[in-house]
Amino acid sequence: MGKDDKEDSGFGFKDRAKAEETLRLLEQHEPNYRRLTVRGLLGRAKRVLGMTKAEDKIKNIKEAMEVFENWLAELDKNKEKKPEKKEKEKARKSEEKESKKKDNEDSDSDVEMEEKPKEKKELPADTVPGLGFKDKDAADNTLKELEGRDPDYQKLAVKGLIGRAKRVLTCTRDETKLSNIKEAISIFDKFLDDFDTMHLSKQNNPYISLPIVRTCKTMADDITDQQKSFIAAYTSVRGEYKRLRTVLAAEGGKTWDVVRNAALKELKEKHADAKLFNDKDEPTAEHLEMLLWAYSPEAARVKKLIPETKASEDVNDRKRRSSGHDSDDTPSKKKKE
Repeated sequence: MGKDDKEDSGFGFKDRAKAEETLRLLEQHEPNYRRLTVRGLLGRAKRVLGMTKAEDKIKNIKEAMEVFENWLAELDKNKEKKPEKKEKEKARKSEEKESKKKDNEDSDSDVEMEEKPKEKKELPADTVPGLGFKDKDAADNTLKELEGRDPDYQKLAVKGLIGRAKRVLTCTRDETKLSNIKEAISIFDKFLDDFDTMHLSKQNNPYISLPIVRTCKTMADDITDQQKSFIAAYTSVRGEYKRLRTVLAAEGGKTWDVVRNAALKELKEKHADAKLFNDKDEPTAEHLEMLLWAYSPEAARVKKLIPETKASEDVNDRKRRSSGHDSDDTPSKKKKE
């Protein structure tokens, strides 16, 4: 049988004895290799059968095939048993876990008195809806929708739309659709050219992390209602600033990323020459105005000098300050009296 009998490796299918010898030789190999080899030998044996006329050879090969088929059937049978075993083990562990849970509930009544943790709310999306490239109007509306948002995001979104539009072009035959999409692409290409020419990336306002903004909030003497609302929105998305793209501000119908950029544009012009840190390396009042919008012209220095405040610490600090203002019998006041 030459090459088909794979004599060089010792594997073969010329008769029952050869098939049994093959299975013994395969025992030293990995299970997956064994299964693949046997299936391969079966396939080749079937092809050889179709070209063989000698009755005795046909009989011998069929016997070898029977050995391999029985071996594979046994393998599949064992494979089916294993999941059953795993399922039983899984069920047993689940019962044990449930039993322990009940024991804990019975032995510790204080647990029942505690508030159950609230389920985490699903966060808003982090991509702007309504963007498209089907024609000129869709492209114009897209650019209008992106107006006022973070410049880096604008560029990224437009590049993504161009990529998708080009892929659609390759599988579209309708001449009108092709013309409309190409027109949209040309509008986006012009936007990107203008973007680079005007160096709009320099207008990007990278975000300071929420824990640092919390600290800055405790340092500031004066916070506007709009800044408070922004921090509340930033907190509601757990500091994931990209999600502010779909969170609407209470007034104006604009999302918080747009509102933030508009506020920072004014502040950056207003405090262009302002000192950012005092002699004690603390942020100045002008700097804090920007920090309350999660921005600093010196983000690296801010990260190094201003500690983070976790959510729980922020709540406790507010409670301490509130109790301090409300009480008239504090030791300091008694001393003054």
